[in-house]
Amino acid sequence: MRKTDKKRDNQIIQALTEVCEASKFDVDGFVWLTHAVNYQRFPESLTITLAFAESTPEKLLLEGLETLVPRIQLALEPIVGQQLPARQIEACYEHKLH
Repeated sequence: MRKTDKKRDNQIIQALTEVCEASKFDVDGFVWLTHAVNYQRFPESLTITLAFAESTPEKLLLEGLETLVPRIQLALEPIVGQQLPARQIEACYEHKLH
């Protein structure tokens, strides 16, 4: 990873951590999030995965996704240089990620 990629990755982690910590308290069922990226294809390769508790009803998961997508887009826009397309942000149940 190049030095500039590492710096950008740290910025992404910081922005996502802030969104994550704030959202744990007001988005029902939301547990944590993570990201993956290939910096040779940035920002098209950047994906954000939102993890929800297994017991979260699908309706609440979809409402949580609807709430979190704009927050993530807003937090990442200064880093990405554009609004991250919603298709690059996904939600799933926590047990599917382990």
